Amino acid sequence: MYELEFNNDDLQSLQDSFCKANDIYMVCVSRKHGQLTSFSGSKPEEDFVDSNFKESLQKEIVDSFVDGAPENIVEPASAEDYFMYRGVVFRGEKDEIVGTWLCFAVDKEMAPASLEFPNALRTTTKIRFDKAIALLENLSKHYVTEILRNEHLKKRLSQIQSEEKEVENKLIKNELMTEILRLMESDESFTKVADEILAFSGKYIECTNTALLQMSEDGLSADMILEWSEGEEKLSPAFQKVPIGNLPFMNGKPYTISSDAALPQAFSIFFNKYSIKGAILLPLNVNDSTAMYLCFLSVNKERQWSVDEIRFSNDIKNILHTILIKKITANSLAGSYSALEAILQNSGYGVVVIDMPKKQILYKNDTFGSMFDNPIDKVAIEELLFNKNYNLSELNGYSANGSGKWYDLSVADIKWVDGRDVRLITFYDTTDIRNYQKKAEKQAQTDTLTGLYNRQACEKDIAMEYHIATKLGKEFAVLLFDIDNFTTMNEGLGYRMGDDLLAFIARSINDISSIKGKCYRIGGDEFAVLVDHENIKNLDLIIKRIMNLFENPWVLNDKEYNCTISMGALRAPAKISDSSAILTRLTIALKGAKEKGHNSFEFFDDKAEVIVEEKEELDEDLKKAVSHGCREFKVFYQPIMEFVDGVPNCCGAEALVRWDSSERGLVMPSGFLKAAEDQNLIGDLGHYVLLEAAKSCKHWNDFGHPEYKISVNISPVQLVQKDFVDRLDAVLKQTAIDPRNLTLEIADDFGPGAMPRVIKALDAARALGCRVALDNFGANGSAINNIKKLPIDTLKIDKEYTSQMQGDAFAKLFVKTVAELANSVDVDVCVGGVEEDNQINMLGDYQVNLVQGFYFDKPLSKEEFGKKYI
Repeated sequence: MYELEFNNDDLQSLQDSFCKANDIYMVCVSRKHGQLTSFSGSKPEEDFVDSNFKESLQKEIVDSFVDGAPENIVEPASAEDYFMYRGVVFRGEKDEIVGTWLCFAVDKEMAPASLEFPNALRTTTKIRFDKAIALLENLSKHYVTEILRNEHLKKRLSQIQSEEKEVENKLIKNELMTEILRLMESDESFTKVADEILAFSGKYIECTNTALLQMSEDGLSADMILEWSEGEEKLSPAFQKVPIGNLPFMNGKPYTISSDAALPQAFSIFFNKYSIKGAILLPLNVNDSTAMYLCFLSVNKERQWSVDEIRFSNDIKNILHTILIKKITANSLAGSYSALEAILQNSGYGVVVIDMPKKQILYKNDTFGSMFDNPIDKVAIEELLFNKNYNLSELNGYSANGSGKWYDLSVADIKWVDGRDVRLITFYDTTDIRNYQKKAEKQAQTDTLTGLYNRQACEKDIAMEYHIATKLGKEFAVLLFDIDNFTTMNEGLGYRMGDDLLAFIARSINDISSIKGKCYRIGGDEFAVLVDHENIKNLDLIIKRIMNLFENPWVLNDKEYNCTISMGALRAPAKISDSSAILTRLTIALKGAKEKGHNSFEFFDDKAEVIVEEKEELDEDLKKAVSHGCREFKVFYQPIMEFVDGVPNCCGAEALVRWDSSERGLVMPSGFLKAAEDQNLIGDLGHYVLLEAAKSCKHWNDFGHPEYKISVNISPVQLVQKDFVDRLDAVLKQTAIDPRNLTLEIADDFGPGAMPRVIKALDAARALGCRVALDNFGANGSAINNIKKLPIDTLKIDKEYTSQMQGDAFAKLFVKTVAELANSVDVDVCVGGVEEDNQINMLGDYQVNLVQGFYFDKPLSKEEFGKKYI
């Protein structure tokens, strides 16, 4: 089962368009990642929706869905018939819940005339709202299906790449063996040839040293006669006249010893003396007696030998043995040829040796014969073999037309066994690799429904066109369009007919002469067209031809289907600095076209550019601020008061971060924390705040207030990072703060899926001695059960209840009940947001011992806090 990865920008774009088109409000939440989208609308609209769509109701909707259940839509009860609420869930591969749309709408006609609404508030009817919800359910299903398809494709591509790597490694080994086989026919001395083979094989097998040990004539000692090493340090200077008794392996037997092997004492002494961690030791026998040992050594490096490495080392031993015997037998032609033929016949590649002047094939192995047994290929390969133009050392991509196979060739001029100059040609079958590549490219870049190229291919082609157009100083354009209300059409037609219609539309657009091969299905009913620099002069005509296709009905199976499109367009390069931003801007242009109504068109303009630039600038500024050591971030401290005999006394503070940006001025947390989480910057930023707060508290403790404690807000994303506990421990050690004076504040909006990891992290933090506070309790539909589940020391009641205590009986009862419950399980209670005298008076009747809020003080700088409370 795949873990779905959402593109929040895509979800946000979908939500923005959907809300605008259907006059509703919604956000998307995930059990794992929390809220995925932000509100689509103005601030007055957002405030109105927040006040009438309580977080407790949202939590109730989310919790009502069950994994594996068929129910995808829930409709909670509403006290007012003019407010409409829905939850729409979308599920993963195993019908598990992966996201929920929380939807809200207003039927203004049903509302009493006395009720005031914001001027910009969108309204609808119950019938339209129900249709929109049904459409949203189907859109979500298609969205998840597309994500799952992409994940399956990624996995398959990964498998293909792994297979390609394996074949590539085999080719490398084959090429190496070909080079070593060439050395077999060298007229150089055994020492010279063996020295080269040791170097080749040592590099391939990636050991630190390869060597040949030779037994002395009297059989009492051994010398390292040849050695290759990856560095400058060698064993051979100290490995001369070594007594055989000190070489426990030199008994005619082969040894393969990895670093984790339990060594007998004699081997242990030998390995320790030369700092050897692993070794392959193979005997070379002459006349049934051991004359030499081939050694593959790992010095000062742990080593586990693989099966392929062991096989390779034995192949090298056999080749060296063959060369040794050949030299000993005074270069016997028959002996050498027999050994060579035995090796080559068992190789997995084709080998042929030719006499170019005589146009004569001197040798070919069976593999070569089977490669070119087709009559067409036999004629073609004979022309290739004796063509003097093929004088490169290596040729890639020879196609055998008869068999349909592909080969890479290695060509080398060598001395034949009788001394004449000949040509050695080795053929490697690369058909499987090419088929893998072709299949992978097709799967990765082709949409299976329409046969068009997909989004991946589109992005690749845009990047290439961007590069070409920039170099030539030319302009190109990209169009992005989708079918208006296609989901509704799909439901009416049936999905199979809807797919047929999409395929028909795709073929019709792709058949336009200036477009051919440059039309892409981006996803669902969304298509893109690349108008390259050669066809940019026809841009207006291309747009008109596409739009004209939808002026008449489409005919499928003798039935007519009317549909329109909305299209966005962008000319590039223009002000765009790279290709990756083009589709993002096109999405904004498409959204603008949709807002105009069906069958509309819009170019991306400067106004839309401002939206993109503002977000990119914020992200870039934030990234820069964090990468520069978080120096622009300032920690403020709001006092926490403890009631002792009815008198409030400062007992510490809550640390609150502000971004004092050199470009933007003072930015509150709501303006940057979400962006920090999205960009994976929250770990570094949170660590900085934690460290600064701990330093401040340690200073207060050291200068007269050992009882002061510091509370630090921890982001849910930061809390579940793998290194959070390690970084917390580092802060404790660096500052030497008493861990009991550091409280980690967490809100329980991390989603149920993260609960086990959250509990694990908090347990580890408490094991270090830190305290834990559950923040904003009562907000986001907090569950009473979390007081029991989570390892907490303090419960902080959300300030919303504090502000409503005087006029809301429920709020007053909530504070009283939660305080009593917390005290019964020995958990401290802190009430935030205290701003008025009457709130203090009411809290005096409850079991509340900690309070904070503007009534006592605002958040202060470190210096201001020190002056007032230290």
